[in-house]
Amino acid sequence: MKQHLIILSFIGLLSAQNSSFNSFDVVIYPEYYFEGIMAEVDAEVKEDKFPLKLRMNIPTSSDSVFFVSGATNGTDVETLSILKEGKASFIEVNIEKSRFRLFIFYDLIKNSSERTGSFELNLNHSIDDAHLIVQEPLVAENFTFSEKDFESFQDQHSLSFRRIHLNNYKANTSKRISFGYRNPTGNISINLLQTRLTNDESINSDPQVSSSINPPVRHKLPIWQPLLLSLIHISEPTRPERSG
Repeated sequence: MKQHLIILSFIGLLSAQNSSFNSFDVVIYPEYYFEGIMAEVDAEVKEDKFPLKLRMNIPTSSDSVFFVSGATNGTDVETLSILKEGKASFIEVNIEKSRFRLFIFYDLIKNSSERTGSFELNLNHSIDDAHLIVQEPLVAENFTFSEKDFESFQDQHSLSFRRIHLNNYKANTSKRISFGYRNPTGNISINLLQTRLTNDESINSDPQVSSSINPPVRHKLPIWQPLLLSLIHISEPTRPERSG
């Protein structure tokens, strides 16, 4: 028994040494601010893994991918080419800073009010502990998730998320998650969220405050910096806090 434990510990140590990332989170936002799906990859590369060339599969219906290099408020935004190999779509990018984000935009399958979507993780580097997270749209009814072992939590706006952990993900292997729900209104989450925040501000506002006094700063939706710089003015979805 003791020998077996030693062997398992040694294998685990080798796996940790092969990992290229300190963290790797994928958050899926269906029908958040547009009628499709946005997947956000938020990752940190280990310092001893540079230079790092990332090759990552993306959904075949993807129409645009943006790469943001540096810290969360970084402004280095690059539009990545979507490459094809057989039926697979993928991107390639050289990582030169420890923190980076990817924003992947692709289609949501619709059949009247029924919605289905998926995401498949497949990249050329191993990861000790990755997270796949799906946000349940505010417009969703009867939300279903392919995974049985997941964590449920909410952010400060009462938006619900479902998260799974991938321990010791191996390079060039696939993990696919899927989800489904009904959206009888055809609306998107950002519209409901903005209405909710506006109503909250109206309730909390004091009409008798003098104009000469600066009113308190109330919470507003943060600006989604990457696409604000490269595309249009939109509001950023709240990213869930990373678990340990």
